[in-house]
Amino acid sequence: MIDRGNWIILACVAVMTIGQVLFKQAAVNYNKIGTPYDISVLGILIIAGAMYIASSGLWVWALRYVEISKAYPYFALGFVFVPLLGAWLFGEVLTIRYGLGVLLIIAGVVMTGSS
Repeated sequence: MIDRGNWIILACVAVMTIGQVLFKQAAVNYNKIGTPYDISVLGILIIAGAMYIASSGLWVWALRYVEISKAYPYFALGFVFVPLLGAWLFGEVLTIRYGLGVLLIIAGVVMTGSS
């Protein structure tokens, strides 16, 4: 069963992942519009920045319950979720190498998280 600290870590990773996707959306919008001062760019950047601040707060909260050596490997899940969302939302292409890397990341998280 997942304890409170691990739930908070997973929430932190989820918030960080959403922030990354929002940064990408801001970049896409910037390319379309040509200025960073449009609300569709600047507004999204502000929201993405707020997500990073929230993620940092969740991280500090999680470290109250979990040793950093056990918590930190979960951040690697961002390397799994962000590209998957990039493929789904932005049509980015994922390769076999990416799939193999995902398997290694998940194996690493399982190995370090179960100790």
